[in-house]
Amino acid sequence: EAPRPAEPPRISRAVRRPPQHSRAARASAREAMMKQGDGKEPEWDPTFEPVMKALLGKKGIKTKSASEVGRKKVDYFRGKDFKKFLLENETLLKKKCSAALAAALDGKAPADDKDVERIGNELIHGSFCYRAMYKPINPKSESGSDKKPKKWPDRLGRTPNQSFDCDGFYVITYEGGSGLQHFLLALIIAGVLLACMFPVWPMWAKVGIWYLSVIFLSVYFGLLILRMVVYTMFWVVGFDFWIFPNINDEYCGFLDSFQPLYSWEKRKDDALMLLVRFGSLAIAAVAIKQIAETHSLADVQDFVTSSYIDVLDWGVEKLTALPGSDKQALPSLEQLQNQKDLDDGNETNGTNATDWGNGSGGVA
Repeated sequence: EAPRPAEPPRISRAVRRPPQHSRAARASAREAMMKQGDGKEPEWDPTFEPVMKALLGKKGIKTKSASEVGRKKVDYFRGKDFKKFLLENETLLKKKCSAALAAALDGKAPADDKDVERIGNELIHGSFCYRAMYKPINPKSESGSDKKPKKWPDRLGRTPNQSFDCDGFYVITYEGGSGLQHFLLALIIAGVLLACMFPVWPMWAKVGIWYLSVIFLSVYFGLLILRMVVYTMFWVVGFDFWIFPNINDEYCGFLDSFQPLYSWEKRKDDALMLLVRFGSLAIAAVAIKQIAETHSLADVQDFVTSSYIDVLDWGVEKLTALPGSDKQALPSLEQLQNQKDLDDGNETNGTNATDWGNGSGGVA
């Protein structure tokens, strides 16, 4: 009988099980996705939700908007800002995010990059955010070696590798409470309805809106002119000085547009640029001298004031010329009573005159 071939030795493989808090986070993420599919509000993992609230709060990290490939506008943050926030806010994390620290770091505060990556991975597994990378419209034009990586890219795409990295970008999917969103939506709807009903607004409201619009545009363009004048003055002496440098940045929010208050940077110009700067200074000096000889500062002030008043009057005239603006308003109760008394008085006078005429004829 032929001997039976020996069976290969069995190798026992130890199965590595994920920690309990990771399974809970993934289960919470799956539940959140199911809730979103049903059209209901997602239920976020209560263990790590305070971390997202702290990140997106008033004292949290900086976020910006970008276009995601194949989707709509999204908000995102940078991994290095996330790392800086966790390492510099130990007291805040222990006070508001103690459950998250206990689940991810055994109750300790983040101390190095590995601790930051653990918390970041928990947020990704809980569907609070996901990792993305810069996706240019034309990759060939962005592939040059002299191209510097963008600090805040304006176009992102989801990455296959969803492990946390301090050098990456992370799109925020956490929505938080919807009460504020519903309130803002109600304000938008009310604003649209009021705008559609503009033709039936009272005249004082139309004129008030016109005045507010002119004041707003005057302040805005006045600020732009002031910025340009100040920038030109510092540019001549070799500095780039901007007041509100982000005021026209389309990727900044309303509050971020006014931060920082100013930016200051010394220029590194060559000899040709120095010649251009001093030539511009000479031309500006000659122009100012010629204007000062023909016009005074009071003349310029009178011209600006009269032009401003003319613009306001022009808008009021246009509003009063709109169809329906010249319709006669309904008389008030007092006006009706005065008109009735006037008619009664005229009727009485007419009756007395008739009686007097008849009496005179009888005597004759």
